[in-house]
Amino acid sequence: MERSHHFEGLLILLLLAALGGIYLWQNHQPDIKSSVPVVSSNPSNGSMPDNQQLTFDAALAAERTIIPTTDFEDSQYVAPTLPPTPEVMATIIEPQQIQSSPWPTMTPRPTVLRPTHPGPTLLPSPTGFFVAQNTQVANYQPPPEEVPLSPHAYDHFWFVRPADASANSESLFNYPFGSNGPQNDWRVHAGIDLPNPVGEKVYAGGAGTVIYADDARSVIPSTDLDVYSSYGNCVLIEYDYGYRGQHIWLLYAHMATLLVEKGQHVEQGDVIGLSGGTGDVSGPHVHMEVRMGTNSYFSVYNPLLWIAPWTGYGVVAGSVTRSDGSWVEDVTVTLSQRGRIKQTTTTYIGVWKPNLRTWNVQADPARQENFVLGDVPEGDYVISVTVEGKRLEQEITVAAGTTNFVNLGLPIAATPQPVED
Repeated sequence: MERSHHFEGLLILLLLAALGGIYLWQNHQPDIKSSVPVVSSNPSNGSMPDNQQLTFDAALAAERTIIPTTDFEDSQYVAPTLPPTPEVMATIIEPQQIQSSPWPTMTPRPTVLRPTHPGPTLLPSPTGFFVAQNTQVANYQPPPEEVPLSPHAYDHFWFVRPADASANSESLFNYPFGSNGPQNDWRVHAGIDLPNPVGEKVYAGGAGTVIYADDARSVIPSTDLDVYSSYGNCVLIEYDYGYRGQHIWLLYAHMATLLVEKGQHVEQGDVIGLSGGTGDVSGPHVHMEVRMGTNSYFSVYNPLLWIAPWTGYGVVAGSVTRSDGSWVEDVTVTLSQRGRIKQTTTTYIGVWKPNLRTWNVQADPARQENFVLGDVPEGDYVISVTVEGKRLEQEITVAAGTTNFVNLGLPIAATPQPVED
C-alpha cells in the first residue's frame, strides 16, 4: 500500500516536469545575431584581396535575414470603373384631344345705322373683343346680401348675382362698364363681365318673363329686342317690376347652354343657362346688362348698382368733374388702403346728357355717377384721380351693403357777380 503511494507521487513529478519542459520549449527564442559592415581600407587600385572577399561573402551569407521577404508582383495599375449604365429609352406620350369648341372668330366692328333711334346713330358691338380671364376658384364663397336691399333711398340692389363667388374675379374690373379698355381701342362696354369656367350656372336676377332665348348669331338683328350676333347664346328677361314707373330688362350673353325658352316665366335664382364663350369673346364669361325705360342697347345702366354685394362688402360710386361741373371722361380712379392699390376703374365715356345726340351709357337717375367700384370690403380707404395734371384724393369709409358716394372734382372757378345796392 505504501509502495503504491510512492509510485503515484513519482508519476505526478514526471508529469509536472514534462509540462515545464513543454513550456520552456515553446517560449525559447534563438539568439538574434546582427552584424554591422565595417568599411575597410581599400588598396589604391580599389579592389579587395581575394581572401578578404571570400571571408566577407561568407559572413554575409551566414547572417542573412531569418524570415525571407516576398517581392510584390509588378503589375500595371488599373483604375476601378463603375458598372455600365443601362440606356434609357425615351417615352413619347401622345397628346390627348380635348373635346371642346374653338373660340369664335372675331367679327369686324359693325356700322349699322339706326336713323329711327332718337339718340345714337352708330351701333357698336355689345361686348369687347378682349375679356380678362381668371378661372382660379376662390378659397371662399361669401354669401351675398339678401335682396331686395335698399339701405339708402337711392340704393336699388334688387337682383341676385348671375354667378357664384367662385366665378367672380377682380379681373372683372379690367373692362368696366362705360369703358373702352385700357388702351382705348375696345368698344364702350354696355355691361359687366364675370369671367368663369365653362359650365358655371347662370342665375336669373329676379322674377320675370323670358322674351328672348336663342343663339343670336343665327338671327337677323331685331329693332324690338336690340339683340345682336356678338352676344352668342343669350337670354333677355323683362322683370315683373320696374323703377320709378319704368320697365327693367336684364340680358345675359355668351352662354354655352340655354336652359329656358321664350315665353317662360322664371323666379329669382332660377338657373337660366350655363356660362360659355359663344359670340365675340376671347374667353368664357357671363356678360350682364341692365336696361331701363326702353329695351335698348343705349339705355343701359351699371349692373354693379343693381346686384347685391357680398356680405361685408360695399359699392363705391362717384363723379369726377372739372371746375365747370362737367364730367371728366376716361380717367383712372384708384382705391388704396394703407398705401396699397386695392382696385381701379375708369370714368364713363359718352355718358348721356340732355340735348345730346349720341351717347354710350346712362348714369343712374338718382346717383348721377360716372364711375363705380364693386365688391369693396368695408373699411377705410383713400380714393384718388388725376385731372388736368392735378391729383385729387379723399379719405372715405366704406360701409357694407350700400353705395358709398364720393365727389372728386376741381374747385369751381370764381365768376364775377353783380353787386346788390
